[in-house]
Amino acid sequence: MILDKSMKCMFRVIFLSGFLVSGPIMVYADEGIGNFSANVGYFSEYRFRGLDQSGEAAAIQGGFDWAHDSGFYLGSWASNVEFNEATSASEFDLYAGYTKELKSGLSVDLSLIEYLYPGATESLNYDYWELALGIGKRIGDVSVATAINWSDQFFGGSGNATYFQGKIDYELPLGLMLSGHVGKQWIEDNSTYGSPDYVDYSIGASYAWQGFDVSVTYVDTDVDDTWNSTTQVGKDDTAVLAISRSF
Repeated sequence: MILDKSMKCMFRVIFLSGFLVSGPIMVYADEGIGNFSANVGYFSEYRFRGLDQSGEAAAIQGGFDWAHDSGFYLGSWASNVEFNEATSASEFDLYAGYTKELKSGLSVDLSLIEYLYPGATESLNYDYWELALGIGKRIGDVSVATAINWSDQFFGGSGNATYFQGKIDYELPLGLMLSGHVGKQWIEDNSTYGSPDYVDYSIGASYAWQGFDVSVTYVDTDVDDTWNSTTQVGKDDTAVLAISRSF
């Protein structure tokens, strides 16, 4: 997934059309019950905050979401992963939150995200949670958002961690969109995590057609080649191709 989950929640609110990286949301709605949606996609590589999570191989990702008119929402998301230890074949995330659009047009989102890695050796301490706060606003065809994520015990037992990110999307005619993203990750125990504090950034374009979305995104970080990361080669720049569908 190119777009961080907390930022995806924020852009769900900003875009009245419901456009996400995984595509336009098509929902079943029942007044009083809320809106249900699902998405599935093929990604040529799974990058999370700029670092490889799938051994530079392709990933199949998908999720289910529920959102209520009151602003509360719940969701789940899954992907195959591959780390050096080769002990986990999947990632499964759960999230819940509340979002509200203010009279000024500013959207505010507060969420809790749980990252789970079924099959991983327990001593590796892969599982962790984050608290995320985001704000965003749409101005004409341009949408901007920023979010901050915090965990008291990050991936691999690497201690306190904070991630700050910003994103801008520009909607073009005929279902085209241009996107840019930059984020900064701070980690208390860099040696345990396998990376120094670092910056990741990306720029991409997507095309929506008949419920499908095709996107290509250039992703890179400022992590030096001498540092180990989730894989030895998973910190270099790359282009990620994605094809997804929402229901």
